[in-house]
Amino acid sequence: MLKRFTVENFSSFQKENILDLTAGKTKAHSEHIVEFEKVNILKSAAIYGANASGKSNLVKSIDYAKKIILKDLNNVDTYKKYFRLDKDSLNQSTVFEFEFELNSRFFSYGFSSILNTQNISEEWLYEIGKSLPEMIFERKSNDISLGELLIKNHDIKNRFEIYRDDMKNQSHQLFLSEIASKNLEIEEIQIINTIYNWFAEKLLILYPNTKFGKKSFISTDKELSQIFKKYLNEFDTGIIDIESIEEDFEISLKEFPEEIKKEIAKAILKEEIQFSIIQGINGVFTIFKDTHDELKVQKLGLIHGKDIKEIFELKDESDGTKRLFDLIPLIGKFSQDYTIIIDEFERSLHPKLTKKFFELFYKFKNSKTQLIVTTHESNLIDLDLMRKDEIWFLEKDKNGSSKIFSLNQFQVRTDNEIEKAYLFGRYGAIPIFKTS
Repeated sequence: MLKRFTVENFSSFQKENILDLTAGKTKAHSEHIVEFEKVNILKSAAIYGANASGKSNLVKSIDYAKKIILKDLNNVDTYKKYFRLDKDSLNQSTVFEFEFELNSRFFSYGFSSILNTQNISEEWLYEIGKSLPEMIFERKSNDISLGELLIKNHDIKNRFEIYRDDMKNQSHQLFLSEIASKNLEIEEIQIINTIYNWFAEKLLILYPNTKFGKKSFISTDKELSQIFKKYLNEFDTGIIDIESIEEDFEISLKEFPEEIKKEIAKAILKEEIQFSIIQGINGVFTIFKDTHDELKVQKLGLIHGKDIKEIFELKDESDGTKRLFDLIPLIGKFSQDYTIIIDEFERSLHPKLTKKFFELFYKFKNSKTQLIVTTHESNLIDLDLMRKDEIWFLEKDKNGSSKIFSLNQFQVRTDNEIEKAYLFGRYGAIPIFKTS
């Protein structure tokens, strides 16, 4: 679980900003927290702010840090990613830090870089939550200090001394990523692989245009099909069933260039690949070879109507229903301990649907999955739905720098109309219109 995220000198964030998911003292909605021995962590957060306040930049900062961890600095775009509205920021460090829980242990991992040099200047990994933080490793430029975990065993110590020397020529690479890439089967240091895998597999980030890439398989995947049928009905979309539509290759792909079609056909007919999934203007298609060695296209069919049943394609559905096809797969992950971050969560969704989605999420009481969204949907600012410490705001100061803060810092009575107070500007983070 993500406990805290810190960003500094990235995009619209000049100074240190912290999204802190440590639960406050409020007793409301105790099912929204996961309790640990010394700390409780929130399962959700909704982040509000005017357009261009920095909401998407907060999501991008988490995603950017994740990409550096998975790819290294040479394989991400570092051009002008610092805070550009201050001339000194170019040569100052950009900092990212994550505090998170894994298997009831808490860690702090972070790194800093002057991005235009594409060099890691600092990196650190500590186990926290003890009487004193315990260093696992710490890096200053290319000098890496190893903690007790990595030196208490003589064989491990010798091996890590070699890795540490190797890193002197890899200033663009993170030490965490370098060690994880070696897939070492050493019990004492499995935690490094576990931490890396949390970033790679358990930290999910979705943007407004992020697409669920397996739409054409929904009808043939029984488990996935059942999830979609259940929630499409619960969200009142009018879709009563799902099935496959099979079409001729040439007819279905007439919009595609001939060169692309020939490439796909050649690869499948020669059995270089079993099938191909492509995104077209009118949806997602799965291309395959049938038992007669003929190319076919499989598409998603959506059945409407009770008395007269009619099959529609996804392209015929509303924008809101299309959006649900990208969000519903997340419901299957609500019980699997993911940290899910969604930018512009409410896009194309009715206000009641956004609320319903959160209500569904909160039903998974025995999970450590987190749902963090940026949104304009004020319908969620409801203390019957969320806790005060789950509601966050972003706004820009006179310098154009974003700052994040929680509703929890305000004196709010539980029976107060929080949504109305927000829209009237009591908490800031709303657009200010200038009159001529």
